[in-house]
Amino acid sequence: MHYKKFFSAAALATLLSLSNSAFSDPVGPISDEETSYYVRLQYNGEILPLFTKIDGIQKTKGKEKDSPLKASFVAGGGAFGYKMDDIRVDVEGLYSWLNKDADVVGDTVADNLTAISGLVNVYYDVAIEDMPITPYIGVGIGAAYISTPLKTAVNEQNSKFGFAGQVKAGVSYDVTPEIKLYAGARYFGSYGAHFDKSEEVDKAVGGKETKVTKDAYKVLYSTVGAEAGVAFNF
Repeated sequence: MHYKKFFSAAALATLLSLSNSAFSDPVGPISDEETSYYVRLQYNGEILPLFTKIDGIQKTKGKEKDSPLKASFVAGGGAFGYKMDDIRVDVEGLYSWLNKDADVVGDTVADNLTAISGLVNVYYDVAIEDMPITPYIGVGIGAAYISTPLKTAVNEQNSKFGFAGQVKAGVSYDVTPEIKLYAGARYFGSYGAHFDKSEEVDKAVGGKETKVTKDAYKVLYSTVGAEAGVAFNF
């Protein structure tokens, strides 16, 4: 009778050992994906108004091909996004400001031009094993709300929408698993915001009249700058 109890106990111990091994050491990883949400806060320095122009704005002789706007270094934004492995997607809100260049002719031009934009961005993070620094590249598309280039808006056209896009590249640094600092270069552009023009012209029979030219001022808002900010993962 004792040997039956011994064999029964040995069989039970073997089954428990196999069961524990099967559950504690599965074949292959269940999932190696790392996912998280994050928010970003950043400063954008608009360093160079590259290719920026406003059709209909005049500049002094010899400066016609130069940009009618210059950098103000006033810009910033924030974003909310989702990260999965090396890919990130976020929705970003940006505010940017450019000043009128001193070579612009006339006193009807506004002292500055602002852009309030919303974009959807996709990033690729170049992961480096055992390193806290991660290079990244990204692209984004969306829309921008551009202010009028005139001191006095025609037909209440204080601001208009245009298509917006950007490309960027930089590096991020892991301060902690939840907090990252990042910095990089960025190109941002918007086109499609057109504004009417109003001017006094001579009548054929004497006197003057107001003439309105539709979409005379065509704004290409185009800047190269730098970005720096902090991201919080949760």
